[in-house]
Amino acid sequence: MCTLATDERKTLLRHSAFELCFAGFLAFFGAVYEHYSFGVWSGYMVYAFAYPFAAGLFLLFMSMNGKRPGGMFLAMLHSAAVTFGVGSAAAGVVAIYGTENRLLKVYPIAGGVLLLAAIAAYFAGKKIADTSKMQQEK
Repeated sequence: MCTLATDERKTLLRHSAFELCFAGFLAFFGAVYEHYSFGVWSGYMVYAFAYPFAAGLFLLFMSMNGKRPGGMFLAMLHSAAVTFGVGSAAAGVVAIYGTENRLLKVYPIAGGVLLLAAIAAYFAGKKIADTSKMQQEK
């Protein structure tokens, strides 16, 4: 059982590391893009890294506290963070370019749906784990 807990912790740390690396990539991308944009900048581009960074820190804290979320939760949280991050970077590119695009509204909606699905998957997995623990005790 100790091995299982270690494997789950390694999985959380791997997911956390990916999120933090993706946040670093978005921060670097935003810095380079704004450096060559002739003084024009966008808040969307500056803070695009914040979504995967927050997800990575959340997963890091979960691994430190011994929480064990399911694989569906990890997949949905990762998808939500990437969707929010890419959507923010895309909105920043469009804003720096000086135009508008009505299709950029899809990113926050899709990210919100994925985040709600992640929350639902977390609580569904927790409920299943509690039910199986109660059945083992009987």
